[in-house]
Amino acid sequence: MSKKILLVTADWDNVKKYVEPICKGVAAELGVELEVRNEDYGFLVEHGEKDDFGGVEIPQVFVVDGEKVKHVFTRIPLTVEGKPDIKSATEMLKKALADA
Repeated sequence: MSKKILLVTADWDNVKKYVEPICKGVAAELGVELEVRNEDYGFLVEHGEKDDFGGVEIPQVFVVDGEKVKHVFTRIPLTVEGKPDIKSATEMLKKALADA
C-alpha cells in the first residue's frame, strides 16, 4: 500500500485555510493521495495528539503507510512573529513522508 496524507479537520476550523492547501500542495508535488476527514474524533483519539486531559484538537495531519500512522503536526507551526509558518509546515510534512 502506498503512503498518503491524512488531514482531520472540521467545517468550523479556522486554521483549515492554511493546512488544507499545504496538504494538497505536498500531495500533488509528491504524487501521494490526500484523504480529508471531517471531525473524525475516533481516529484522533486512537492516533492523534492529545492534551493533558485526553482531549484532541483539530486540525491534525498524519502520514499513513499501510497500517502505520504517523502524527506530523497539530495545528500549524508559527513564525517568530506569530504568523502561520507555511514553509515550515510544508517541510515537516515532506520529511514525514520521506521518513515513513
